[in-house]
Amino acid sequence: MPTFAYRAKKGPQESFKGTVEAKNRAQAIAVLEQKGLFLITIEEEAPRHNTASKRIRRQDLSVFTRQFANLIESGLTITEGLNILTQQTSNPALKSVISGMEEQIKDGATLSKALSAYPRQFSRFYCSIVNAGEISGALETTLGHLADFGEQEEKIRSDVISALTYPALILSVGIITIYILLTYAVPQLTSMFTETGETLPIATQILINISNALRSYGWLIILAVFSAVFAFKRAQNSKERIVLDKIFLNLPVMGKIILKSEISRFMRTLSLLLESGVTILTSLDAVTNTVTNTALKEEIQKAAKEIKDGESLSSALKKSEYFPAYAVNIISVGEESGTIEKSLKRIAGSYEQELNRLIRTLTSLLEPIMILVMGLVVAFIVSAMLLPIFEINLIAK
Repeated sequence: MPTFAYRAKKGPQESFKGTVEAKNRAQAIAVLEQKGLFLITIEEEAPRHNTASKRIRRQDLSVFTRQFANLIESGLTITEGLNILTQQTSNPALKSVISGMEEQIKDGATLSKALSAYPRQFSRFYCSIVNAGEISGALETTLGHLADFGEQEEKIRSDVISALTYPALILSVGIITIYILLTYAVPQLTSMFTETGETLPIATQILINISNALRSYGWLIILAVFSAVFAFKRAQNSKERIVLDKIFLNLPVMGKIILKSEISRFMRTLSLLLESGVTILTSLDAVTNTVTNTALKEEIQKAAKEIKDGESLSSALKKSEYFPAYAVNIISVGEESGTIEKSLKRIAGSYEQELNRLIRTLTSLLEPIMILVMGLVVAFIVSAMLLPIFEINLIAK
């Protein structure tokens, strides 16, 4: 809501400055006049830090959805529920969003319309579910489904992060240790070796060359890494990104993890939309935005076009190289029996279990492999540094 700065008088000798929030200038003047103030000047302040433009953590949105669903289910109106959540929310960005939604609904907007005004916080999928709940008259039920979905997504995400935290820590510590050895420890001994004039072992020569290259061109390596990350970000939603995503899907182990994660999210999201009464084409359009892999997203868009031409979901997905026959067959059975939502949930649950098993297996193998590799690298560095010292001692004897 805009903020207006004003100068006003309350009496012949009493003059002061202040600010007031209002929808527009006329409302601000009316509010101040009701307080018995005589305005001298009033100007709208330039917007400061817009907290509503910030992204809000998924966990906070999940908690908001669950609390909002509980409030609506208990019999409160939408505005009453939003007002309570505004007062108890500590996150300033989320508080600003909820307050803005409350103002829009007071002005006559629907909840889905108010949510769509904040696309950075609430996806098209989220708004579609809420809109379906408004149309069907079961808003509290759809909000409960959304809360369940958000909590399930957060659980899967936290499980993946916790599984990969320890291997990432080992890798980080190993890289830092190797870097310190190569850039600080090796150069200290290099000068001592060169003073002897003796021919150094091959392992030591290799180590010295690597150390010199890292010290001289280390900034180029860092620049190359940042350039690669920047190029990957720039390739978002482009032909280059599709090529990269196809490569990722074809990787031996990571490809399976990415594919199972994307398919499980796609199936669970689609089942929730269909269960809420959203049409298949609208559902596929909303689900497309929840899929992060552009190659898979392109396949879903192709399937949507074929469904628009009269084909079933199972026959459209069957033509895709990424959707396995197992999933397509279960969808086909669900279409024939009229229980496609349950079939989609069953597929999502199955892939989530497979994903968890795959990640646990991968992390259990990664830890000893990474420790072994790091140990071998450190052992090579230490042995390459000690070999010349042994040779010098032998010559001295």
